[in-house]
Amino acid sequence: MTQANAVIVDAVRTPQAKKDGALAGLYPEDLVTAILDALVERTGIQATAWEDFRLGCANQEEEQGRNLARQSLLAGGFPETIPGSTTTRLCGSSLSTLNDTARAIEAGDGAVYPVAGVEQMSRVPFSDWLHPAIEERYDADRLPMGQTAETIARRHDVSRTDQDEFALRSHERATEAVESGRFDDEIVPVDTDDGLVETDETPRPNTTLEKLGELPTVFRDDDQASVTPGNASPLTDGAAGLLVTSESYAEDHGLEPLARVKTRAVVGVDPLVMGKGPIPATRAALEDAELTIDDIDLVELNEAFAAQSVHCVRELGIPDEKVNVNGGAIALGHPLGCSGARISTTLLHEMEKQDATYGLATMCVGFGQGVATIFERP
Repeated sequence: MTQANAVIVDAVRTPQAKKDGALAGLYPEDLVTAILDALVERTGIQATAWEDFRLGCANQEEEQGRNLARQSLLAGGFPETIPGSTTTRLCGSSLSTLNDTARAIEAGDGAVYPVAGVEQMSRVPFSDWLHPAIEERYDADRLPMGQTAETIARRHDVSRTDQDEFALRSHERATEAVESGRFDDEIVPVDTDDGLVETDETPRPNTTLEKLGELPTVFRDDDQASVTPGNASPLTDGAAGLLVTSESYAEDHGLEPLARVKTRAVVGVDPLVMGKGPIPATRAALEDAELTIDDIDLVELNEAFAAQSVHCVRELGIPDEKVNVNGGAIALGHPLGCSGARISTTLLHEMEKQDATYGLATMCVGFGQGVATIFERP
């Protein structure tokens, strides 16, 4: 039996809004429904063709609990016959969901799947609970994400200046992308009680190195502390989604895929330096694809923190002109379970604009994991 190829027919996202900002009044289901409606409208593939709806969401509590995928389908008026499941791999939730869906299609288990990610950080609080055994195994005070960024900065000589320069780069590139309309092909406007939200809310066009340098560190207070609100990703609301089909289904229905999923990888790393996860994940995906980093034309590396982003870029040897060319999460925000789908969406549209062959989406994951996906265009 010949293995099927999984292809991305379309990819969209909502604007990303700051915590308690433009999207705070909406339920997470509202954001997901906006994505699903857009995928139907843009592709012409009706929901009745979907095998299953798979959703990534990191913090599955309160309004995001009780299988948000299924609740989104019901709240959005989709046919009751469509099933839905919700997955968490924390920050890597929707990228993992995409990878698992591609694997299902490759195995012949269905031909059409919508995949999405969402996080409504304005409405669902963080939980800091840890099992006592984890607290005994690790220094619990060093497990929070910002602490792990501080640890990476110290171990791998990523200075405060390095981090602030990377953050400035993110804001400059994101601002240029917003102002030039580079995101227009991927953004789905969202209707709220206060009007239509059509653009990302988080990039700061007036960011300077001087302003970044004035911000206080927030996770440690010794003379080596370097992680600030300015060189870390902000709390954000948003959703993103992709329609994934078999290559043969796309051909039969006259659809032109953005790309196919070539390969993927997921790894575990020391949770005290969770931000290193993209390094082994990327290397594993490259090895499986029989490629090198030099073969990759564009990279979307989720910018949870500048400290870990700088280290990953250095360690992997990614040229500056290939990585996060339209800015990243420091400027655009990191709505946890949405981010894997968001960086994939942005990557796929940029690959099309640049006629790129290979693209890499990769991200770190809380408690020590890394996820990577390699896309290929014809």
